[in-house]
Amino acid sequence: MLLLIALQEGARLVRIHPTAVVSSQANLADSVLVGPYAIIEAQAELAAGVRIGPHAVVRSHVLLAEGVRVDAHSVLGGEPQDLSHQGASTRLEVGRRTVIRESAIVHRATRTDRPTRIGAGCFLMGHSHVGHDCQLGDHVILSHGAVLGGHVTVDAHAVIGGMAGVHQRVRIGRQAMVGGMAKVVRDVLPFSVVDGNPGSHRGLNTVGLRRSGIDMDDYRALRAIFHQLRDKRHPAGTSENGMVAEVTAFLTAPSRRGISPFHVPPSTERAADADR
Repeated sequence: MLLLIALQEGARLVRIHPTAVVSSQANLADSVLVGPYAIIEAQAELAAGVRIGPHAVVRSHVLLAEGVRVDAHSVLGGEPQDLSHQGASTRLEVGRRTVIRESAIVHRATRTDRPTRIGAGCFLMGHSHVGHDCQLGDHVILSHGAVLGGHVTVDAHAVIGGMAGVHQRVRIGRQAMVGGMAKVVRDVLPFSVVDGNPGSHRGLNTVGLRRSGIDMDDYRALRAIFHQLRDKRHPAGTSENGMVAEVTAFLTAPSRRGISPFHVPPSTERAADADR
């Protein structure tokens, strides 16, 4: 039977295992659970319903929103692995009901004006890593062993496959899919699939789009612009389709890495040569 120390002040009830080390300067809200041998440092903020697993570490200047679950041996808010960092009090923020599984590592930011941020409802599987200054939207999934370098942006509902590596400052668009063990060194378009080493666009994220209930007119419009980009034809005019407009906005937004190339199947190359 798990032995817990219950600290009750008025209506507040926090449960802390007797082997856990919790700073008196940490801020723990109602119904927080801290498991065996966990460490919660000063200036950490844990909102209602947060659960911290055995041997997990929550360092200073980490904010965990309501219902966040941190599993065993994870380390949140460690100093950024950046030689330019001079010890400033930077932050990490994790959104509501995000799940962080065993031995995941998330570093806080290098800059004081913007924290490393994990959105709401995200799922960081075991041994995944989120580098300093990353910005993850809501409902992002990092599969087992996926690694994000510093300053990576991942928009909502994107999925990063197991053991994939993403270069620093890469942008990954909404509802994109990165294949397992891919090496991603350039940006990934919204609604697309990137795979390979180095990563290249392979097509639309058909499974993800279908699961989200995409309208067929939207799917056809996305397929048309994807084929135009693959064939190196500039999309004509301004589309009234919202999803296509999102792709074109992504293309015109500032980028430090450029867009991942398009994988062209051999049959498509032969057809293009015949057209010439």
